[in-house]
Amino acid sequence: MAKVTFLWHLHQPRYRTGDGKAHAPWVLLHAGGEYLTLAYALRETGVGGQVLNLTPVFLEQLLAYQTGRVQDPLLEALATPASELPPPALKELVRWAFMLHPRQLSRLPRLQALAGQLAGAKEDEISSRLSLSDITDLQVLTVLAYAAPNARWEPSIADLMQKRAGFSQEDRELTVRWLLQCPGKLLDLYRQLADSGVEIATSPYAHPLLPLLLDTQVAQASVPPPPGGFPRFRSREDAAAHVQKAQAFMAELGFSVHGFWPPEGAVSQEAVKLYGEHGVTWLATDEGILAASLGHPVSGETGIAPELAACWQLCEQGPVLFFRHRGLSDFVGFKAQELPEKEAAQKLLGAIAATARLLPADGGLLIALDGENPWSSYPEGGATFLTSLGRLLTMTGELRLVSLRQRVAEEVPRNLHRLHPGSWINASFATWIGHEEKCKAWELLARCREAGGAQGGESWLVAQGSDWWWWFGDDNPTLLAPLYDRLFRMHLADALRAAGQEPLPELAVPVRRGETPLTVPLSRSWPAPVLDGRTTTYFEWVVATWLEAEGFRLALRADGEYLWVRLEAASQGKVPLPVGVTLASGSHVIRYVLPVDRPGWCAVDRILEAALPFPGGNVLLVVEAPGVRFPAWGSYRVALMEVDEP
Repeated sequence: MAKVTFLWHLHQPRYRTGDGKAHAPWVLLHAGGEYLTLAYALRETGVGGQVLNLTPVFLEQLLAYQTGRVQDPLLEALATPASELPPPALKELVRWAFMLHPRQLSRLPRLQALAGQLAGAKEDEISSRLSLSDITDLQVLTVLAYAAPNARWEPSIADLMQKRAGFSQEDRELTVRWLLQCPGKLLDLYRQLADSGVEIATSPYAHPLLPLLLDTQVAQASVPPPPGGFPRFRSREDAAAHVQKAQAFMAELGFSVHGFWPPEGAVSQEAVKLYGEHGVTWLATDEGILAASLGHPVSGETGIAPELAACWQLCEQGPVLFFRHRGLSDFVGFKAQELPEKEAAQKLLGAIAATARLLPADGGLLIALDGENPWSSYPEGGATFLTSLGRLLTMTGELRLVSLRQRVAEEVPRNLHRLHPGSWINASFATWIGHEEKCKAWELLARCREAGGAQGGESWLVAQGSDWWWWFGDDNPTLLAPLYDRLFRMHLADALRAAGQEPLPELAVPVRRGETPLTVPLSRSWPAPVLDGRTTTYFEWVVATWLEAEGFRLALRADGEYLWVRLEAASQGKVPLPVGVTLASGSHVIRYVLPVDRPGWCAVDRILEAALPFPGGNVLLVVEAPGVRFPAWGSYRVALMEVDEP
């Protein structure tokens, strides 16, 4: 009977700097939201074969909230009565209240209405657009936007969801008390789950790219070298410190840890050897690494190769290596959200069972992904999907649900002669090195180490977290990129101060460039384009802004609900497909692959025309196709300009 394992990777970078201030509230908000959803669903269903990969940098922040060691400006804004809220605190509240996936916003009509009231408001206009009752509602709804899927387990949240609007000061106080309890509640739930048989795994302390810490030159195997080559950083001491500190931290919390999910699935032969030297029993990463190591695909339309169903060991020693099934993992992470949640659970179970029938009798499937990010984009916040999937898994007689620790005990690993160095993204390190900004960050890290930063304790380690490099460059646009840039440099400055050194002057200079401003006309009265892939009339795109790059023309217009996109070749050639459109609003990034992702709302003939739901507020935009990219570097910061005559 084929074996199946689910690995949920739970992580947040360190938002708290040395002065105790949290510069982003994501740990607290998600503690009341998606993290709680997953923990409750696992407890309710009791389904086996679950691995929770809890990163120390995430757990440490839960502990800091639980023990009151965090100064969180949003929390202070939530806890202050509307009548006493000073303008900076109101600004902080509004800043974070609407950084939501559209589905989170759609569950709360009152929050949508408040977003409409504030549309286009400048900072000094916010207070004049909100009454005291509006502000109180906003305080409560900011929490409910995350907590709503947990109403089935949390009676106080269910009561507030029933009330919908017109919240009292008592409601606000209850909401804040509930939210503050969530970090401690999560830690208790993780201990309960561990006691019930869920395997607890971890990652190096602050979630660094261990292969790149060991030697940035390892990137040469998968990343085109930038002009001048890769920056040089090499510290086995730092890499070992992350592994040792993670093991010690998890032991202090009472968790018995045998395996690690390497941050970003990043592995190399030297990194695997280091894990082995510290007694790590198993590691898990992406199937692309195995395929690149063996020299042939291990899954696809033709089925699944036996190699992916096996566990491996590098040169017959060190940790046992597991490789996740990318298609099944990505279905949970990126595709299931498009279906009703019960239907998505049934479809996933069917796909798992069908894949399992192709495996050897003792083969295993690993489904591994982020345990927080997907759920905000699910129709019901993931709660129905997770509980339905858990029940279906417990009822099926075709699958054996096992942890990775169990697989290590039961299986004899195959011998892997060579391990390709790379991450879960295209078996490459390109997301973390190669781009001008990413390389600049490595250079800055190296200079700070030379200046004594390595003696800076935790601040030095958290500055090495993979997330800072994720947001550098132009591949992951976000409105919060300047904040993450600043946090990276603040951690380095804190490390130098802790080491008794003055921060380097260059730490005051942003690593990132700014985004390109772009004004897009907004008309609610001008007729919408006919989506037929042709210029139906001259007037369709008169109310649009036009851009040119590399022999192609891009037109953009808006109508308050949709962003209308047109792409054409300047010389009457064919439009290169597929066309990717990325819209980043707040912390959420929505990517469309056209025409695939917008059936009925995209047409391709002589030109490509599409209508995309526009999230509103501050939005970053990137449009790209084979051989063309708008803008050539970075992203556009979109500003809508009303063009209808009054």
